[in-house]
Amino acid sequence: MKAKKILSIGLVTALTTSMLLAAGGCNRVVTPPEYPSETGSETPSEPEKKGGLEDGSVVIDDNFDDGKYAGWGTYSASGGSFKIGVEEGELFVDIASLGSLEYSVQVFKDGYPLSEGAVYTMEFDIRSDIERTLEWRHQINGGDYHAYYMEKDVAIGPETKHISVDWTMEDSSDPAPRLCFNLGAQGGLEGELPHKVYIDNVKLTVKDGSNALVPEELEPPVAIKVNQIGYLPDSEKVFTAPYDENVSEFTVKDASTGEVVYTGTLKGERLHSYSGDGSQRHGDFSDLREPGTYVISIEGYEDSYPFTIGENIYADVYKATVKMLTLQRCGTKVDKETGGVFLHRPCHMGEAVIYGTETKIDVSGGWHDAGDYGRYVVAGAKTVKDLFLAYTENEAATGDDFGIPESGNGVPDILDEARWELEFFLKMQADNGGVYHKVTCENFPGVVMPPDEIEQLVVCPISTTATGDFAAVMAEAYVIYKAIDADFANQCLEASKKAFAYMEKYAAADTEGFKNPEEIATGEYPDASNKDEFLWAAVELFLATGDNQYLQKAIEIEESGYSLGLGWASMGTYPAYDYLLYMKNGGEGSDRLQLNFMNRLNKLGKNDLNVLEKDPYFVSLKDNYYWGSNMGIADNGIFYHMMYNLTGEEQYERYSKRAIDNLFGINPAGYCYVTGFGTHSPKHPHHRPSQKMGEAMPGMLVGGPDCYLEDPYAKAVLAGKRGGLCYIDNDSSYSTNEVTIYWNSPLIYLLSLQQ
Repeated sequence: MKAKKILSIGLVTALTTSMLLAAGGCNRVVTPPEYPSETGSETPSEPEKKGGLEDGSVVIDDNFDDGKYAGWGTYSASGGSFKIGVEEGELFVDIASLGSLEYSVQVFKDGYPLSEGAVYTMEFDIRSDIERTLEWRHQINGGDYHAYYMEKDVAIGPETKHISVDWTMEDSSDPAPRLCFNLGAQGGLEGELPHKVYIDNVKLTVKDGSNALVPEELEPPVAIKVNQIGYLPDSEKVFTAPYDENVSEFTVKDASTGEVVYTGTLKGERLHSYSGDGSQRHGDFSDLREPGTYVISIEGYEDSYPFTIGENIYADVYKATVKMLTLQRCGTKVDKETGGVFLHRPCHMGEAVIYGTETKIDVSGGWHDAGDYGRYVVAGAKTVKDLFLAYTENEAATGDDFGIPESGNGVPDILDEARWELEFFLKMQADNGGVYHKVTCENFPGVVMPPDEIEQLVVCPISTTATGDFAAVMAEAYVIYKAIDADFANQCLEASKKAFAYMEKYAAADTEGFKNPEEIATGEYPDASNKDEFLWAAVELFLATGDNQYLQKAIEIEESGYSLGLGWASMGTYPAYDYLLYMKNGGEGSDRLQLNFMNRLNKLGKNDLNVLEKDPYFVSLKDNYYWGSNMGIADNGIFYHMMYNLTGEEQYERYSKRAIDNLFGINPAGYCYVTGFGTHSPKHPHHRPSQKMGEAMPGMLVGGPDCYLEDPYAKAVLAGKRGGLCYIDNDSSYSTNEVTIYWNSPLIYLLSLQQ
């Protein structure tokens, strides 16, 4: 029978903090379990071939006789409490509380494929200390978590029961599904009910593979990699191609007529690629300035994707990346004129309960952080700061015609957008000056539009990292908005001072950072060090007020050690840059602090240049493409432009622009990583509105390659891939294909420089 699309849930793997911090703190660290939904979305599938499974082949065969349960995991929610282990050759589930949902107690198996058209035999042995029921299911491990096949209300008791079922996989083939045993509340049982369930001899066998559709190998990326959006007429224009000693020439051809308009010689350097895609080299056609649409042609290779040379070629993608923030707005409607198919009525308008209390407060507004609907202060602060940088450093960022609700009001749209988040921030400040870390529901939603997440909102406890970030951006907001709205600016400054006072009182004692309360399973954003946030707050308040108490605090923190970075976890480059620019422009402050900041930035910059000059894709990551690597590349682009502003060294400016080339197509996978732009861009992002509407919301920068393969789909499909090839365009791959506001924001800054 056709598997129904039933409620279910799955556990999502977390990125370790140590790995993240080593990479510069460029992601959320935790993408916890999804919440169920009754909406449906099929798994985007790879090309398939028929008849690829042998009858009798074994897909799962676990009997636990070795005392281990490798490949099995657990998920708990809504009051579920249990542990698992192996006892006398059986997997046991020791349940303390069933919780309130079927999947509040869940044991699951990952790491196996299912093929469309195949007939399977699923069997296992199961027993329980008490008479009860359970649900078991094979399901999609992402999207709406619908079941491919499931059995509900299966009665079990003290006598071992052997389950054996033949079923046909009628959905599209899935290389990374999940087998779940849901042992939570059901059949009239819920809450605390201590007992054990025992599972053994779990086996999935192909009964009939004659009609199976088996995924073929992934198609290799295009060989000649170009910026798929294009190049400004007077810019450097480069591309990457495989190193081939037998080929030395390339041509640029008109994309519509095939006429050769430029002939060039490939550079002779053999550049080592850390992604396992062979040696590469560059071609340069900077002398071609004539506007038009072209392709690169090299004998023996397929032509490149088309690209454009022209003025204002980045205007549309720039506005789209800003408007993405508008479409992520919470607490308001998005009308058809603004959002197209992504229109929706106001969402998350109810008051949120402060965790651990019965107090409810209004925290409406702000931006949905990512592919889900949580709102996080540390992530939002990084986003706002990047918008401020774009505004303060580039007149082109002052446009008032981006198609957002405030367009035409006489205020730059980029500041209107930032203010939407700042107004929300003000609601997140407690009376004592501290700032609540985040507001979410207890669990992530399923594939629903924003208004359809209707569970109780929870304001999570104050964190010093959120408070320090808040103090920093509010101080800068005072400087930026005082000529636009003096009352709002003064409100921001007073809130900043209040948050800073909280930091002075509590920052030193906080050595662990924010941790999710037990009931909360949404993104954690943990950060054990608040020194960079505290330093940022001190510097921005000094620059806003001229008060030396803040300068002295900045000196004290800087000399005690802190982390450089432009990510949400490591913010130290922001205060260093702002202070150095202030001093370069004639400001009065501490020469010692200036020297310390400059020495640290110079060291980091020179180290990067040594790698960049040898990398075919213009990045300093080598093979360490971590979760959110595209943001890391964009952030590095910001850093190189900062270094150009501070030192005047042209190399930095060159590689700042090359970050755009990378994100728009000159990368190992050959993707333009912004949805809706370029010839080859993501179509299936891990982003609920896009999944719900069946098309990618435009203007979103996806996370990009993650060589640690941190979701089941990536593990199944990308096994054996390296570096920048570790990307898959599938909405189940949250570690490579999710989006966030603070991945967009550094690209917004880089694009503002090209207007």
